[in-house]
Order: sequence, then structure tokens, then C-alpha cells
Amino acid sequence: MGQEIWNKAYRTDNSFFGDEPSSFAIHSFNHLKTDSNSINNKKKLLELGAGHGRDTVFFASHGINIEALDYSIIAVNILNKISNEKNLPVKSQLFDIRNKPLPFPDTYFDAVYSHMFLNMHFSEEELHFILSEIRRVLKPTGWNFFSVRSHDDKFYGNGREIEKGIYDINGFHIRFFTEKEIRNLSSSEGFEILQIKEEYEDPVNLFLVIAKKR
Repeated sequence: MGQEIWNKAYRTDNSFFGDEPSSFAIHSFNHLKTDSNSINNKKKLLELGAGHGRDTVFFASHGINIEALDYSIIAVNILNKISNEKNLPVKSQLFDIRNKPLPFPDTYFDAVYSHMFLNMHFSEEELHFILSEIRRVLKPTGWNFFSVRSHDDKFYGNGREIEKGIYDINGFHIRFFTEKEIRNLSSSEGFEILQIKEEYEDPVNLFLVIAKKR
């Protein structure tokens, strides 16, 4: 069901989330620039749930090599077209992380980025698996940047609750998080949270998380 609704969304609107990069992508990139290793050494980034690539294009335009995964073939095709037209260092592929491990070797990436991906319809077991896979493919002390919907979101508690904490909002299955849940999940999978803050991105409330592999 998830793939069908996202394919429909991107088929109806090729820039479903807009064309400008999210504030979280800009925030993550600016944080990377302050890293003592310098942005020039942060060449490989994995983006999970890249969609049509508004953030992917932003990162790639600043010289970062991107592997972008999404489980909507429509979104993947849109991103591939944009990347080819702009000659950007992006490889985009169809992938559903619930079914198998990430298709990359251990300690391959300098950073992993996901914007409103982990709040999709994943079970708690799947969330732990995803975080463990992110940790596996990150280099030592690699960065994990992710955002998720918060309990302060105006949509929390609306729609039909299909599992604990997961609601059907107009056909989209959304998990909402507390700060404690984020900290417990990250810590249990070997990440140290360096920064977590709540921010409004019209029309949702998000937790923006910067974590590092321990």
C-alpha cells in the first residue's frame, strides 16, 4: 500500500515536497562544514527516502557523492532524470529497507541522511534493524542526520490509529515520536545524539537529530 500511495503522489506532482532544499538539509550540511575533518573529506553520503530529490540535489550540488534510495519507482525515475540533466554525482535506486540489508559494504559512508523517513510505517523491530544497518555502513564516528514527526505535531492523534503510535493520515501511515523514544532508539543501536531540537516545517512539527556512530 505504501508504494502505491507514494507512486500516486509523485505521479500527480513531480515535486511533491517542493523544489527547494529543506531547512534540515541546509542545517545538516552546515554542521558537516564545521566538522574538524572538513567537508572535503565528507564525500560519501547515503540518503534514505530521497523522494524526488530536493535535498539530494542540494547535497550533490555542493560536491558530495550521493547514493539515494527510495521505494517509489516514480520518485527514483524523477531523481535520475534530474541528476542526469544537471550532471550531478547521484546514484538513485529503488529499494525497500524492510526486506533486506542496505546494498553497501561496511563503513562505506561518511554520513547518512533521512528527512521524515523513519516516521513512515515501520515496526519497532524494523526501526532497530534500520538503525543497525545505518550504523553498519557508516565509517567510524560517521554522522547520522535524521528527522521525524513529533507528538507536538497537529496531526498526532488524528486519523485512524493502525498500530501504537502510527496513524493513517489521508492514506499515509505516519509514526510520531517523543524525544525519549528517539534517544532510547539511538542509544540502543550505538549512536550518540549530539543535538536534538524541535522545529516547525509547514505543516508539521519535527525532531531534528544529529547523531554520531559510537
